[in-house]
Amino acid sequence: MQPQYRSGVIFTLIAIAGCSASVSRTEAVDAGALEPTPDGATDGPPPVVAGFDCSAIQGPLSTNRFYEDNPTYTDPVDDSASWTLSTPAAQGLDPAQLEQASTTLGNRAYSWSLLVIRHDALVFERYYHGSAKNQSNNVHSASKSIWGAAIGVAINQGLIPSADSTIASILPASYGPAMASQTKTVKVRDLLEMTSGIDWAEDTTETQIQKTPDWITAILKLPNAAAPGSTFNYSTGNAHVNSGVLAAAAHTTGCEFIHKYLLAPMGVAAEHWGRDPQGYFSGGYNLYLTPRELAKFGLLYLHDGNWHGTQLVPAAWVAASMTDQVDAGTPYSYGYDFWLRDIAGHHVAMAWGFGGQMIFIIKDLDLVVVMTTNTRDFTQDSFDGTSIIENNVIPAVL
Repeated sequence: MQPQYRSGVIFTLIAIAGCSASVSRTEAVDAGALEPTPDGATDGPPPVVAGFDCSAIQGPLSTNRFYEDNPTYTDPVDDSASWTLSTPAAQGLDPAQLEQASTTLGNRAYSWSLLVIRHDALVFERYYHGSAKNQSNNVHSASKSIWGAAIGVAINQGLIPSADSTIASILPASYGPAMASQTKTVKVRDLLEMTSGIDWAEDTTETQIQKTPDWITAILKLPNAAAPGSTFNYSTGNAHVNSGVLAAAAHTTGCEFIHKYLLAPMGVAAEHWGRDPQGYFSGGYNLYLTPRELAKFGLLYLHDGNWHGTQLVPAAWVAASMTDQVDAGTPYSYGYDFWLRDIAGHHVAMAWGFGGQMIFIIKDLDLVVVMTTNTRDFTQDSFDGTSIIENNVIPAVL
């Protein structure tokens, strides 16, 4: 879904189970978390590797629903030991400004969370209206940024020759007849930059695709509205084709690859992931994560793809992802599956999902901010959190 409108293998688990089930209307950094040291921050926790089982979290093969109903799942793992905790003041932030941001969000019936991380420390964490830190929900198109990272990893491993490789050279040959001659020239980077030229009307074309037995074939059969690489047009269809590209290149599912090389090393395991009729994992939608898990991905990109000394995503790829690649309409530009804009004089990279599933990465302020909302019970389509960033979070920097 377009965000501004709607938008197994089992690895060793090194974590602490038994997450708090508190569902108070507004929950602060909760009991059971690490206590800050006298200087205001906990000692840096060791890296955590998460266990995952794609056969357990995969959704059924979809038959006629592109987007799911957004149920809430529970993360069984308490990740408190993996976080450095501190206070806003200890990390150069005005707590009053953050409390004001929290009040504003708490007054919105659909708000679910606000997390602020500065200098690698979780300094502010609030949950609203029955949400909690262990609740895992559909992050919608915010997951496109995770897919973009995975494509960079696959290129770095030599599985995809380069971002300029054509999708026709990677996808199974069986998809060849579905592609017009122009579609066969679409490059991997065109999918990442939303410039494939494939004719797609976000939040409309999906209803056409979901009626077909093979979604990737149906997307590839769509007519061309522009030359590949020439025109920005936001399309979840582009992201889903990249699911097929990654699976073909890596000879495994997107779920397995993304967990093994990207999420699990950060201590992250999805609670649910949708699939299409052919078994491809949803590319840029129907992925369920907790707010803290979104925050870890934001920290990964804040640190140029490095996680506690391990380079998970090439630094050059991270930089390109958060660099203007194409004009996406004022005030936005688009990188590799990231929305980009200036807010209050600061360059901000945004992973942006329907309803307001947001990761804000503000590198020059060493800040990551996560906001999530309830799309299970509400259909709000205009909240993007930028007013909170502009009016409260950035002014909070002392």
